[in-house]
Parts: sequence; structure tokens; C-alpha cells
Amino acid sequence: MIAPPRHLTSLIVVFALALLTFFIYYRPSIGDTISDHATSIAGVSGRSRVKAANATLGFGGLFVVSGPGSPRRSKLEQAAAVTELQLTIPEQVQWTGQDVLDFRWDNVTESKVGIGSVKAWLSHHLVLKAFLESGVETALIFEDDVDWDIRLRTTQVPLAQAAARTLTSASAASQYPWGHPDTWDLFYLGHCGDYFNDLDEGVGVGHHHPHHLTEIPHQVFLDPTLPDRTDLHPFTASLLTALNVPLQSRVLHRSKWPLCTFGYAVTRASALKILTDVAPPKEDIARNLIAYDAALLDGCRNAYKLNCFSITPELFHHMEGKSIIALEEETHDHKQVFRPPVDVAGFEQVWWRKETSNIGCGFWSGEFYYEYEESKLEGLREEARKGRCAKEGRRAKEGRR
Repeated sequence: MIAPPRHLTSLIVVFALALLTFFIYYRPSIGDTISDHATSIAGVSGRSRVKAANATLGFGGLFVVSGPGSPRRSKLEQAAAVTELQLTIPEQVQWTGQDVLDFRWDNVTESKVGIGSVKAWLSHHLVLKAFLESGVETALIFEDDVDWDIRLRTTQVPLAQAAARTLTSASAASQYPWGHPDTWDLFYLGHCGDYFNDLDEGVGVGHHHPHHLTEIPHQVFLDPTLPDRTDLHPFTASLLTALNVPLQSRVLHRSKWPLCTFGYAVTRASALKILTDVAPPKEDIARNLIAYDAALLDGCRNAYKLNCFSITPELFHHMEGKSIIALEEETHDHKQVFRPPVDVAGFEQVWWRKETSNIGCGFWSGEFYYEYEESKLEGLREEARKGRCAKEGRRAKEGRR
């Protein structure tokens, strides 16, 4: 065999070294693009390639905001039993009129926070304090009217955890499945939309473009449990399309305009900051806030510099039904409370799909409640452990996914 000329060999070596240097230097940026990251997990099957999350979804605990005698508690506990989640439900206080007055701005006539919103704010405070007293490092806090997919533990959370570790550059998956608590302050796993701006400015196609996503830290990941794009909430579907996110994919991204606090994870440091700085139990009229979730949004966006991330589409969403906050304010503040724009836009779809917005195989339809029949509970648990949606046969007959 004839050896190549020495100068040619040298050129090949130099070229190879240059190529290797380029790859090493630019490799971190590759995962930031939508298509490359999606391709890198294209072969992942949520049912066989990921390990199921534990009973607290990788956090120190699952803490629930649920008022005294809440009619929603039974359904929540049944859903948790089916998916084998371990809940902590701190005992709430029956908030009084004096508690509301103590919270409101000194000149009550200038107060912008309704009575129902004040009580919800104080209830979240109580749960945050219970978390800090528990001694665990992190907590997922959610409200008692949320819905989730029966495949939450087996598929959805493990995929989201992998994306979170990539985004926060974490390596200790066993101890901190969501990344070390020093690398994040708040994860929005449940919300009513992070639409990147105020709803009044428009959402999705015609208003957003791919650069709105690519210019912020994010990870796109496939999730086979995600509903078809046409079955997602209209605002969510339009936003994902405008951002050029592949079908059957979620995005974990820096929070831009997160709405609602259906399910949010905190660390000990961020919980303390929320209690004392971001959302203290006293109205500040200068901040022009009307609710607790607005205070957290402000904390993620503005001077408080919370390091917040949102999952879009979300893993938790509130079930269709009358708002307890709205009932309080209609009764005691004597004002008419209208449905939020997000709920209005998704109302017809919820009833047609028989599913909560952005949830693929959830509990709201009633099919997964076992009504305390142990034999039925075991059957439902088996379906959940296998990562299967038992509704798919019915949907096929109806011509729907």
C-alpha cells in the first residue's frame, strides 16, 4: 500500500483536530435548538425507556392547598391513590373578616384584592410554612381542584425531569431528579398558560415567532402521552405552532408570563423569599396586584429575580367547575366575577373531549375514580403502572384520540 505524502497526512491531522475542537466548543449550544434536541430523544418510548418517578414526583413532598371541608378533597385523594402519590394536606384555617382586613391595604377602599383571593393567598402561605417546617428540601405545591394524566408518574414526570436536569446542568439524578435546588427557584408544572406576554397582546400564530423561544434557555422533549395538537387548548396549540415546536413535544423554558398556581415547585430558599419578599401577607398597593399568582408572576419577571421555569403544555390544570374564589367574591364583595379568558377559550373543547384542558388521560371525566372499591382501585393502579390510558378504546370507537 502506498502511503500518502507527508504534507497530506499533516493536513488531515490538522483538519481532524480543528473539527474536534469545533464540536467540543459548540456542543453546548446544540441542545438549545428545537429540532436537534427533539431528534436526540426521537427514539424514547415513555413506557419502556424511562424509570417511573417516585411517590412525591422527585420532590421532597407534595403539599396541597385545600380549604376546610373542601368538597374537592375526596376526588383529589382518589386520583392520588390511583397514581400512588403521597400527599401532605396541611390543615387550613377558617379565615375571618379580620384576617382579610389585616391583609388589605391600610386604606381599604383602595384595595384591589378580593376577599376570595385574599383567603387563597393566605392559604398558600400556610402551606409554604408547613413545607418549611417539614424539613424537606423541595416541594410541589398544588391546589385541590387540579387534574393530571394517569401516566404522570410512569412517563410525563420522568421525561420532564430529564429535560430539567439538562437545562440546569445537573448530574445527580438520583438525589435531585429536577436538578440541584441551588440551580432553580420555581418550576411551574401546573398553570393556565405561559403565553410569553399579557393575553391582551395576543397569543400564538401572528403574535409569536420561533425566536421568542430560541432566545431564552429551554429544552424541547418528546412526550408520547401529549394530546394531538388539535386537542390542546386553543391558546396552547397556537403558541406551540408559532414557536415551531414539533408535534407531541413539550417545552421546559424560562418562565415569561406564567399564569395561575395550579402546581408549582419551590425550594426552601425560594419559599422563604416568597413569604417575605415576593408575596408577603400584606397588600402593597404600589405593586397593583390582584392575586397570589400575580405576585409570583411579578417575582419571576421583575425585581425579585426568582429563577423560574415553565413546562408548556403543563402537567397539571384545574378541572372545569365553579371557582371557590369567585363564589366568595360574588357573595361577600357583591361583584360579578367573569370566567377568565383562558377558561372561556377552552370551555367548548373540554366538554367535547371530556378531558381537562391539555390533559390527555385524566380524572375529570370520572372513569378513573374508584369510589373506595378496593378491587377497582387495584385494576386502575395496574393500568397506571403500565403507563396505559384505558380510555383509548372508547375514543377509537368515537373517532377521537
